[in-house]
Amino acid sequence: MKPAVSRLLVGLMPLGLLLFLGMTLPLPVPKEPQGGGQPAGLQSKFLNSTSCASCHANAPLATAMRDAKSRGLGPFDLWRSSMMANASRDPFWRAVVSAEIKATPSRKADIEAKCMRCHAPMESNDFHGDTDARMSLKMLDDSSDPRNPLARDGASCTVCHQILPDNLGKPSSYTGNFHIGPSKKIFGPHSNPFTQQMLMRTGMTPVKGDHIKKSGLCATCHTVMTHTLDKNGKDTGSTLPEQTPYLEWRNSIFNNEVQNPGPSAQSCQGCHLPIKDVDGNNISTKIARNPGGRDYPFLSKRAPFGRHILVGGNTLLPEIFRDNAQALGVIAPASAFNATIAAAKDQLQKRSAKISLQGLSRSGNDIKFRVRVENLAGHKFPSAYPSRRAWLRVQVLDKFNKTVFLSGDFDGVGRILGASGNPLAEEKAGGPYFVHRDSITASGQVQVWEAQMGDDQNQLTFTLLRAAKYLKDNRILPKGWVSTHPDAPMTKPVGVVGDGNFVGGKDEVSFTVPAPSSAGPYKIEVSLLYQTLSHRFADELFQIQTPEIKAFQSYWTKATRIPVVVDRAVGSQN
Repeated sequence: MKPAVSRLLVGLMPLGLLLFLGMTLPLPVPKEPQGGGQPAGLQSKFLNSTSCASCHANAPLATAMRDAKSRGLGPFDLWRSSMMANASRDPFWRAVVSAEIKATPSRKADIEAKCMRCHAPMESNDFHGDTDARMSLKMLDDSSDPRNPLARDGASCTVCHQILPDNLGKPSSYTGNFHIGPSKKIFGPHSNPFTQQMLMRTGMTPVKGDHIKKSGLCATCHTVMTHTLDKNGKDTGSTLPEQTPYLEWRNSIFNNEVQNPGPSAQSCQGCHLPIKDVDGNNISTKIARNPGGRDYPFLSKRAPFGRHILVGGNTLLPEIFRDNAQALGVIAPASAFNATIAAAKDQLQKRSAKISLQGLSRSGNDIKFRVRVENLAGHKFPSAYPSRRAWLRVQVLDKFNKTVFLSGDFDGVGRILGASGNPLAEEKAGGPYFVHRDSITASGQVQVWEAQMGDDQNQLTFTLLRAAKYLKDNRILPKGWVSTHPDAPMTKPVGVVGDGNFVGGKDEVSFTVPAPSSAGPYKIEVSLLYQTLSHRFADELFQIQTPEIKAFQSYWTKATRIPVVVDRAVGSQN
């Protein structure tokens, strides 16, 4: 039955039958500031997220989509403040894309089309995939463009839930090359879904698809390969694995795609779309309510049910979205962004990494110890886009509470400081980068875990499409990573030769601190710190002049730029 005919029949039903079916008067749903649905006159495979919200957002009178303590779990409510929901609004992403275009203007159309494939996937698929009409940054802000409403909706509901299982987990699926079929099937984890309500309202049919729970689905946009270009836009023949969390995960104890997965195995969704509530209990709930704000009487509770928090370690951009909501056109309220920030900090501090002090001892006038950092994540820490970094702040105080050693301190804008209290040269555009360290003996030395890109001439670059390799990649490997795995060549560390403590799942850094016993006992305080956007990366970006970079810089300068504390450890030594 065609959706239009179905809606006509609903309009002719007696009131009692409508109430039975749950078709009470509809509640208002959030509206996208620049258009909330499918553009008029255009045939699309997709719907704006606000169309899904009419049944998949929480309502006061409905018990659906709630945990055992009645806390709301509406997929739309949780998703709308995520980075996926705001992928095309992301001012940092826009700034980086504009920088790449400025560096290689002859490839503007190709750069925008490739980046839009995952950041504005609905219109990218509809228009680039079908008619080869190219997407652009300009179109994202042009409300008169019929593509604008869906493009601004980011990685939305009807993208992920329509991806076919055809090529998932294969290289042909990477860099946004997922497949969307023509049949408007919405895949979910449950058998025998009730189809009529969704079909009548949206023209889409819910069906069971186990691949919706598999990591290969996420890999389509979170495994990204970029081809190196020279300044004239010519392909040099080099390829950079720009981000590879999926490949890192496959070479870890968390991989559940193997024949006999271990006890730690779980998919990407297991961490980023958890099926347990915040108390650690499995969720079982009705998965939808009616558009009038009440429960459908014929639906029963289902499990699994994923919390669509889709959170990583990014606290910077949710804060920027929250504080610049009107300028960026977000649809989530400030409270939702606050919840996303809190969830990101929780993820960083409970499920990302932990540190411990090892081998505290005295050797003459020196104190010696090691700091062990263990990676708890299913991929490298930090992982994905190479603007991210983690480092150690190590402070030693004597019995008078005077600092006698300080490595990795930072200022109020997130710059790493040297022994003099000034930003290190590595924090400034054009400077060197932090080398990997197995041992530290002076306050000006800092251990930073990060990826640094190099061009075909082995020169440091912050332009992605000039990058041909990594000059440094000492991000901590996931537990179980081995050099013999098929994915190891794409995810191998760089710049750690000779460091026997850098192994799958952990790294250790040795410290030797001058500390005569007469001033003891000494207190050792260690923090593991994390930044989504390193100050150095930002400083390099701001050397380039584009409207998008100028806009992002204005947001960034007002945001919290100090790092997030992932973990702490404290010890003492006479």
